Amino acid sequence: MRAFRSALVAAALATAAGAAAAQETTLIFATTNVPNIHANVRVLHPWAQRMNEQGRGVLKIDVRDGMTLANHTNFYQRALDDVVQITWGVQSQVAGKFPRSHVVTLPYEAESAEQASVAYWRLYKGGLLNAEYDEIVPLMLIGFTQAGLHTAKPLKSLDSLTGLKLAMNSKMVSDAITRLGATPISLPLPDFYEGIQRGTIDGAAIPWTAIWPFKLGEVTTYHVEAQLGNSLGVVFMAKKRYDALPAAARKVIDANGTEAESRTFGAMWDSEHDKGREMARAMGGKHAIVDLTPEQTAKWRERLAPLAAEWAKSVPDGEKILGAWRESLAKVKAGG
Repeated sequence: MRAFRSALVAAALATAAGAAAAQETTLIFATTNVPNIHANVRVLHPWAQRMNEQGRGVLKIDVRDGMTLANHTNFYQRALDDVVQITWGVQSQVAGKFPRSHVVTLPYEAESAEQASVAYWRLYKGGLLNAEYDEIVPLMLIGFTQAGLHTAKPLKSLDSLTGLKLAMNSKMVSDAITRLGATPISLPLPDFYEGIQRGTIDGAAIPWTAIWPFKLGEVTTYHVEAQLGNSLGVVFMAKKRYDALPAAARKVIDANGTEAESRTFGAMWDSEHDKGREMARAMGGKHAIVDLTPEQTAKWRERLAPLAAEWAKSVPDGEKILGAWRESLAKVKAGG
């Protein structure tokens, strides 16, 4: 009888363990990054680990680094096709899908990535961007740090950028440098280095966060601090996959897809922006970092001011969204 009871207990435990395993939902999270890049180490890996700890027995986040399952250009479709269940990327790579959201990229609006990310999240939660998020559920929304100028040689004048060929990876930044007289050159970010090194382009209009990861500090030595616009990022699930989650798993996802996560990711980009600038300063005379004078800043802002009105006319409900964005951003800047 003891042997029989022991067998029954063992069978019951095995059945319970099997049922628990069957109830645990596994989601593949494709970071699209090399494992040790700052975004992974400081935000994305700890975020996944936290969900695994909170969701033990209910939810498992299977982190996959690198670009085997998804990359910087196909990440959106990979999630919709359920090849991966969580991923992230820059929204300008999804052509035509997020025109309203790009209000966040306007120059001389947000002063930091943390401000932009929090205001962006609140704008999304307010419902004005719903038409653009019909296929996905954002878990973090990021407005990156604003772009400055990084060139191989000192600029002859800051009154006009006429004659300069500058690479960029944002339509808004492209529009901004065009208004300042430069010619925008659209290139994938990994190709910026070769273009500057060969002299086919004069430099780039990008944030400090890209300078050292892509080794652009080796080919640019003149840096102008400005706010020429930025890019957008989103960490997300496909809506159909999110809706199909068991309630317990969805609860873990919801608890870790809040304004706080967007704030944290934005603050990380601010930190990396400052770090990139200080690395250049630490190299002494090799790098020149130029701050615009108040008069120069006023001129640049004046020349770029029409971009907001042009953007508002180009998208449905543009004026309403622009007003809501500025109201949200003002509250964030005021500490709200």
